[in-house]
Amino acid sequence: MAGDGERSGEALPIESRDRRARIGFGVANVAVALFVLFGVFRLLPTRWWVVDAGAVVVASLLGASGIALLRKHRLAEHLVRVAAGVVLALGLATFFAIVVTAAWLSGVYGQVGLTGAIVFGLVAALLLPYVVVLPAVELAWVGPRRRAPAAKAAPREDAPREDDAPTSNARAEDRGRGKKKRKGRG
Repeated sequence: MAGDGERSGEALPIESRDRRARIGFGVANVAVALFVLFGVFRLLPTRWWVVDAGAVVVASLLGASGIALLRKHRLAEHLVRVAAGVVLALGLATFFAIVVTAAWLSGVYGQVGLTGAIVFGLVAALLLPYVVVLPAVELAWVGPRRRAPAAKAAPREDAPREDDAPTSNARAEDRGRGKKKRKGRG
């Protein structure tokens, strides 16, 4: 659905975009938010505040953006942009940490570490579509921020005007006076 706004470089508001994509991204965001909450708070055997806080942030942002997309809320575009950006950053950091840990396990512990590396690789492969690919595609779908037309700003009252600036002749005269005064003193 390429409208005039897309051809001229402007991003269309959420309401004007493809309905199927909006609903698809909304459902996907809500589903991933629930998946993150279930995975962290039901499947992980121990609690660690860093993981718990990250899960709450990701689930809150994805859930809010998903609901906003489904309801065509006026803040949906902003919420999607923020949620996708935060989830993409956290997802890339998590994916990188898992892959580096898998490599370390394999290198340090040999054959025993290889089994752990395989498990970590599987976890990384399962996370990649939800916390890296989905947010990246959403950011591409939302596009750059819409810019309001720039109104010409009125000059400030306290700003110096061009006719108030000293000319090069006036500056030269001031320098000349200073030299004369110094010569007279000595």
